[in-house]
Amino acid sequence: MKKGISIFAGLIVIGMFFCQIAFAGSIMDKINAEKTLKVGVAPWKNFIMFNPKTSEYEGIIADDLRNFEKVTGIKVKIMKTTWGGMIAGLQAGKWDAIMNGLGATPKRSLAVSFTIPYGNYCEAALVNKKNNIKSFDDLDQPGNVIAVTAGTSAHELWKTQFKKAKIQTFADSMSCMLEVLQGRAQAFMSDSLIQSSRAKDHPESLEVFIPENTVWFFQAHALRYADADLQSFLNTYIRNMQSRGWYSELEKKWNMPEGWATGR
Repeated sequence: MKKGISIFAGLIVIGMFFCQIAFAGSIMDKINAEKTLKVGVAPWKNFIMFNPKTSEYEGIIADDLRNFEKVTGIKVKIMKTTWGGMIAGLQAGKWDAIMNGLGATPKRSLAVSFTIPYGNYCEAALVNKKNNIKSFDDLDQPGNVIAVTAGTSAHELWKTQFKKAKIQTFADSMSCMLEVLQGRAQAFMSDSLIQSSRAKDHPESLEVFIPENTVWFFQAHALRYADADLQSFLNTYIRNMQSRGWYSELEKKWNMPEGWATGR
């Protein structure tokens, strides 16, 4: 009787092993068969936004997805979601990958797997041009006010870095930017991607610089941990495009901060 149980248990283990192998290859089998990759996106300025005038998506990710279709012959089906629902939708199988400029953080990697980086960003300072601020030391002076949005990663980072200047928190980013525009704060600290866009909207007044003691992050596509074959496929695409200078072209086209395509 015990021998029969052992054989039965062994058959279950073998069956589970082969099921895992079949599942591991299932996502790419499906994509190859349908010639379609389902992509979840949450709108983000300069990365992927729908333009109602052209009825097309625009931005770095939109350009990259069109290039992906051209290079691979696989059609991308864009599925609009929200920042709060994109990871849950991925895990539920509503889309095969998240592609919207998502930052690959250790906390997010507890839930999803990431491809290799295609973009980089860091914490940066948005300053008023008339103050001629060029370094962290210029900012960290007695009497200077540094604006941050309460509860953000920038708040957590810079509250321990500034020793002489005063950190002042605000409920939203617009309030922080207005403090700099109106001269009540010497800088607004946030990520370089958003800061670059804000400076572009106010070229006569604002500019961005990257402090020497900043922290860098990277952007990547998110996938389920089980879909290692899709991850390998997307990594190969990203490496090829990096070697061709494709992401450097996108950096220039969309006015990304210097180093977005290459890092430091």
